[in-house]
Amino acid sequence: MQDAYIKIWTHAGRYQTTGHSPMTWLITIARNTAIDRLRKRKFASDVDDPALALASPDPGPEAQVVAASSARKLTGCMDELPPDRAAAVRGAYLDGRSYAELAEEFKQPLNTMRTWLRRGLIALRECMSDG
Repeated sequence: MQDAYIKIWTHAGRYQTTGHSPMTWLITIARNTAIDRLRKRKFASDVDDPALALASPDPGPEAQVVAASSARKLTGCMDELPPDRAAAVRGAYLDGRSYAELAEEFKQPLNTMRTWLRRGLIALRECMSDG
């Protein structure tokens, strides 16, 4: 409960009125925190072999190459978006800025900003899935 309370306290500014009650947001955070705690405990109990317990959680060389390749492709796909749309996508999904903040910055109505972001994500998904 304390972990959930701390998350709620530190991320209270991220709450957005979307038609759901604040209680739904609070319950979701508490539920996800509890699930994370259970998964962490299960993983710790699964590791009985001392050699596995010492294994690095960092990705191996192959995973690093795949991640680097995906990052290059994503950067290329972001470059295909109009500059203002790319900046909005970066602001929302990399910087954690709210739709309202972005709408104000780009001097666009809130629904227009939502459309920009939705279409931007669709374009990125299509670009990333192209061979």
